[in-house]
Amino acid sequence: MKIAFDHTIFLIQKFGGIARYFNELVNNIDNLHETKIFCPIHLNEIIDKNKKIFKLKKINSIPRFSTKILNYFNYTLNDLIFLKWKPDIIHKTYFNSYNYKYHKAKKILNVWDLSHEKYHKMYLKSSDWRPKKKSLKNIDHVICSSKNTQNEFIEYYNFDHKKTSVVYQCAPDFRFNLTVKKKKEKILLYVGSRLKYKNFENLLEALSYNKSILHDFKLICFGAEKLSEREKYLIKTFQLNEKNIFFESGDDFKLANYYLNATALIYPSKNEGFGFPPLEAMTYGCPVISSNNKAILEATNLINYSFDPEDPKDILKKIEKIVYSENEINYLNDYGLKRVKQFEKKKMINDIKKIYDNVIRY
Repeated sequence: MKIAFDHTIFLIQKFGGIARYFNELVNNIDNLHETKIFCPIHLNEIIDKNKKIFKLKKINSIPRFSTKILNYFNYTLNDLIFLKWKPDIIHKTYFNSYNYKYHKAKKILNVWDLSHEKYHKMYLKSSDWRPKKKSLKNIDHVICSSKNTQNEFIEYYNFDHKKTSVVYQCAPDFRFNLTVKKKKEKILLYVGSRLKYKNFENLLEALSYNKSILHDFKLICFGAEKLSEREKYLIKTFQLNEKNIFFESGDDFKLANYYLNATALIYPSKNEGFGFPPLEAMTYGCPVISSNNKAILEATNLINYSFDPEDPKDILKKIEKIVYSENEINYLNDYGLKRVKQFEKKKMINDIKKIYDNVIRY
């Protein structure tokens, strides 16, 4: 069986959980499934050295106003390759409405979360906005990142339940020979985007109710986004200790070291499909304090260590309870290392192989 993974996510993410997810699939599916990534032009660091890839050029960033041009070039070239290579399955790596010309291939798409639909007002859209609708045209099967995501997806798009499956992503493996540390540094870690439903503003407000936290701990915000004017305004308005708030980016090795050393990952997102950072954190023995979003809790099962993301005072309460308690830190360290064993790579790969095999039989 031949499985082609298209370029879409690799022209969006330099790093990131979704790109890593597909990289793991390509590298770990057995020889009965011939897999290859097709992204002639990409900017992704994770797949750049992958041998199972067709590529022409890696770029450092997308020039202004050229996203559509680069996508069009990739689609057109992939079309020609697929007509010759004849894949049994085209697994789209992110949402796109392009209809590949090799129609004999079955099409698979992942739905990670329904945040745009749930928080449509944040995007200045009406309640009937369905941004994935065009991408779902001619899709034979949808892989959902959690049971919560599956339920929401079927509700919002009235999609056939039989054409959906839930596959939990595996705990990430950065492949670094690093030793988990019991002794933590005075670091609170925030990972990923800080925009919209990611709820960073409520975290800042929470920390304003006990200003000693940002004197006792550094807040490291790790992600691609630079400090915004809005964030500068909030930090000053809340009178937070800006000398202990840092905005950083970097590669997987740098992130892994933060997970190893941080007292806790604070993950206040209002909505997720499953949540890569909590799994990453637990892999390295980093305690997780998260919102009580249902999908996140499918990953962590830490209801007693979660908070209401709409309530900054509840966010603060959970942070205070954990970060000043050596017993709680040690418990969460050990718990996370055990929990991630339930999300083994082998199980994820086997579940997806079954989907491929079943889709071909449709």
